[in-house]
Amino acid sequence: MDENDSTQLEKEMAKALLAITTKEGREQPKFVNIILKFPKANKAFEKMKAVFQSLDINDDGTLSLIEIIEAVKKLGGNTTADELKELFDTADADGSGALDFKEFVVFLCVCSLLGKLDKNCLLTAAFMCAVDAFAVFDVKKTGTIIFSELDDALDGRGSHDIMLARMKEMDVDGDGSVSFPEFLIAFMDWVGTDDDDDDE
Repeated sequence: MDENDSTQLEKEMAKALLAITTKEGREQPKFVNIILKFPKANKAFEKMKAVFQSLDINDDGTLSLIEIIEAVKKLGGNTTADELKELFDTADADGSGALDFKEFVVFLCVCSLLGKLDKNCLLTAAFMCAVDAFAVFDVKKTGTIIFSELDDALDGRGSHDIMLARMKEMDVDGDGSVSFPEFLIAFMDWVGTDDDDDDE
């Protein structure tokens, strides 16, 4: 993604990711160690599913902007209506005007990343695991995963074709890079978080 094509929110997300992943004294985790944290991350995401369902007032499996505003209030958020709308639009990957569960988690993670939510939010463990996984592939620490940098990230291991196919699946907007929100939706699949109700 060209720096000039980034929205202000995307620039703020990249800056926040950079602050976390380049913090002095922080060791870059190896992907195998991140995989070991997947069960803990999945458990946190499953707790968030219960929160999502409790906020879904009309029980349609999505949250409208109005429901999101209420959710942020309940979760101790500190953001303006305009900021919420921009964060909502960023998380609404399919452009439906409502957030499904995975988009809701993206919304909360982006809010947390930008300091718009209480630091004690249920997502902390899962969120940091996702940030660590993202950092493995964000080789140049730009806040986006660039396909051409995958060889560096893979360090000569693994199948380049499989990883490239996975990255293309995540690249929702087709710009040749994967933003953190795009990555997070795929990450929930990696850790085993199911978007559907268990009774279906």
